[in-house]
Amino acid sequence: MDLRHIEKPRDSIEKILSHFSISKPCLLEPGQTLPIKKRGENQSRKIYFLLEGAMIGAVGENEKKQNLGIVVSPSIIGLGQLSSAGALAQYESISPCMVDSVSVDDFIKVIETQRLWPDLINIMIATINQLAARSAMSGLQSAYEIIRSNLLYMDSETTCTLKERYTVVKYMQTFSRLSRSIILKILSELKAGGFIEMEKGKLIRISRNLPDRF
Repeated sequence: MDLRHIEKPRDSIEKILSHFSISKPCLLEPGQTLPIKKRGENQSRKIYFLLEGAMIGAVGENEKKQNLGIVVSPSIIGLGQLSSAGALAQYESISPCMVDSVSVDDFIKVIETQRLWPDLINIMIATINQLAARSAMSGLQSAYEIIRSNLLYMDSETTCTLKERYTVVKYMQTFSRLSRSIILKILSELKAGGFIEMEKGKLIRISRNLPDRF
């Protein structure tokens, strides 16, 4: 499974959002986090609507923290709350974000009365596929294979404007556990071989087909 081939179900997202009125939207500045559910806290479960901006989702804490991916508006966040166990996850804004929320009970009520389950399933399947693709990517055997997969994704992705938002090294460190020295060494060799073009640390383009092995 390849991240480049997973399409965001935008029509389903917008269809669901159209059935909810914007009540109390809040603005999150870059670096602020949006908790879905915190361990040990008895707080109401909520579904969040990302109306504007982009966030990065993660699970775990400190050295065990694992970034899951970037979420760009419009998006529905926290669907794991539909299960009784909930989801121990948080989202950090990487741009100014406008967010609204609704209780899980109210969300389910609208989904049921408006018969929106097929659209909700489309969204959840896309999310599962993205997580599966990232898991497969992180399980690749060599550092080069991980870097190659991420370069291909950065070059083809347009929704998150990754090439403008991140330097290649920063993106690789965000979504892999590779060391900076290994990343720089492989990128330097790819540049010297004429495979990639970079400027000020950012990917401009992939100039030649990246080899399967390096």
